[in-house]
Formats: sequence, structure tokens, C-alpha cells
Amino acid sequence: HLSTEARRVTFRAMIEQYINPTVETLQGLDQPVIAKVRGACAGFGLSLMLGCDLAVCADTAVFTTAYASIGLSGDGGASYFLPRIVGRRKAAELLLLADRFDAAEALRLGLVTRSVPASELDAETAKLVARLQVGPLHTYGEIKRLLAASHDNQIESQLQSEAEAFGRCGGTIDFAEGVTAFLEKRKPVFKGQ
Repeated sequence: HLSTEARRVTFRAMIEQYINPTVETLQGLDQPVIAKVRGACAGFGLSLMLGCDLAVCADTAVFTTAYASIGLSGDGGASYFLPRIVGRRKAAELLLLADRFDAAEALRLGLVTRSVPASELDAETAKLVARLQVGPLHTYGEIKRLLAASHDNQIESQLQSEAEAFGRCGGTIDFAEGVTAFLEKRKPVFKGQ
């Protein structure tokens, strides 16, 4: 058995070495990240899901923050993502009580973007992936950065950030293709440029 101090040092090092870099890497990707949840989603698994851009779950999935029920405070951005998705008070309830809840509640709270019958989970997720794969990658990155900054910005700085991102997107080959495709009444063929 490890001493109290050894556990403290070990857990903190584990989070700083493995968990935090994983979450930071996912947050830094231009590509949209989709979580697919089948079965139980708890603890770091829930935190990881919350950090994804979209989340699809089976209607049989169950969720819990779990941390407080074993004497832990949370990791993987749980205390960052939850209040931004559900509000501070509901986040406090989810983290402090660590109750289990079903897919319908996860959808109602906005923790997942879609809940589908378990037999359709793979197909539904594949449809989303296919749709996003052919999209304007640079634009996706700009959207993700705007959303991430929105909680810290005042409206004036967010509007400025939007104008700058809009300008960058407007200068891309993908924008030119999008407009051409619209005028020609066809689907655009984006190149991610």
C-alpha cells in the first residue's frame, strides 16, 4: 500500500503526464471529434466524452461522474466542461452526488448530441463521420476555436474573433468551392484548404 503522500504524488503525476495532455490534444484538433458511447460511461470516460465536439450514445447507455462516490474530485476536464454544458448548479449536482442517469437524461441535459437504438449506434456514428470527413476542415477548426473562446470573451471581443475567423475562412479554397457549388446547385467538394 502506498502512503497518503505517495498516492497524492502518483495520482497528480498520472493526471499531468497522461490525462491532461490527452484532453489538450483533443481540444487542439481542427478535426471534429465524435464520442461513441455504448454501455457505461463514467469518470474519465465521461470527461473525455464531454470534451468531444459531438457525442452519440446508445439508448441503453448509462452515465455517472462517479468521482465523488470513490472520494475523488474529478479529472479530464470534468469541472471545466460540465458547467459549460449544463450550468454550474447542475454540474455541482452531477459531480457531488455522482448519481447514475440514462441516455434520455444525457440527451436532455445536452451531454450527448444524439441517442439512438443500440443496434443503430455504429451506423449513426459512421454517418456523422462520413459527413464531417468531406467538410471544410479549416472552417471546422475556426468554429472549434470560436466556441472554446466564447466563455472567456466579452461580446465585443467575440464579435472581433468571429470577424477574423470569417475573414480567414473567406480566404480559403474551400470557401470558393462552397460558393461555386451553391451557384451550380451541387454538393461542394472540399479539400481542407
